Amino acid sequence: MAKSLKAYFRLLRIRDWRAYFLMALFGFLISKGFLFPLREIIIFWIIVVLLLAFGFSVNDCFDTKEDKYHTEKENLLVSKKISFKKALAFSIFLGILGLSLSTIFGFKIFIFALLSTLIGFFYSAPPLRFKSKPFLDLISHGLFAGALIFFFPLLIFNKNLNFLHYLIGFSIFYLSVMAELRNHLEDYEFDKKASLKTTISLFKYEISRVLLDCLAFLFPLTLFPVFFLISLKYFFLFLIFTLIFFLLFGGKYKTLKNYKIMDIYVVFSFGLLLAGMW
Repeated sequence: MAKSLKAYFRLLRIRDWRAYFLMALFGFLISKGFLFPLREIIIFWIIVVLLLAFGFSVNDCFDTKEDKYHTEKENLLVSKKISFKKALAFSIFLGILGLSLSTIFGFKIFIFALLSTLIGFFYSAPPLRFKSKPFLDLISHGLFAGALIFFFPLLIFNKNLNFLHYLIGFSIFYLSVMAELRNHLEDYEFDKKASLKTTISLFKYEISRVLLDCLAFLFPLTLFPVFFLISLKYFFLFLIFTLIFFLLFGGKYKTLKNYKIMDIYVVFSFGLLLAGMW
């Protein structure tokens, strides 16, 4: 019994939630959700946890073909520690539970959560399986694992989205597209062996690497208008930090591991953005 429960828990892949949990936290802090009743805050975070768990567990259910070549990645379905039917049923249960709780915040929130969940499901699941279709893999990931996560707390606690929110949402969408491109580059050999057709397979590895580098250098442009609209003081601070980023990243982007510089830049930029909006 204990081993079975442990297997289901490991299926959730909680360690991989960091970036997506931070996106939800960022939206929560911008919308000042912490000022709302504790009951609403707790329900919101339970929904976030359930839907993240759903997305990651469903992904493992349908990624067995490529994951069997990825020896460093643990997929419990590949190692036969849990069956496909049980894993899928568990994943769907988490998704339904999260969607059910979302109705507490009203019909509009439920429809938004349902749309996000469906995109996340069909990102991995056939027959649509967006992750196996060039460009749709990037767009779907940018939505369900990016902009929609950010918008979710805003719709609950802020009620309405304004122009500034859409600008930030686009920046997060762009960032999530980059994250998907990085994932595909890291998994290129495994996906190739599994005959998975992604954007990388369309452009080939080297061209995709150049594309990712270009997207990284252009990323600050997605935040320039946001900082400009918020405060000139924070805008100039952002410019200074962006210049430092260009100097460091430009000389150290030869391997994907050096994208940690990009990660630090992103965290600092959104932290600065949050300070400016408060």
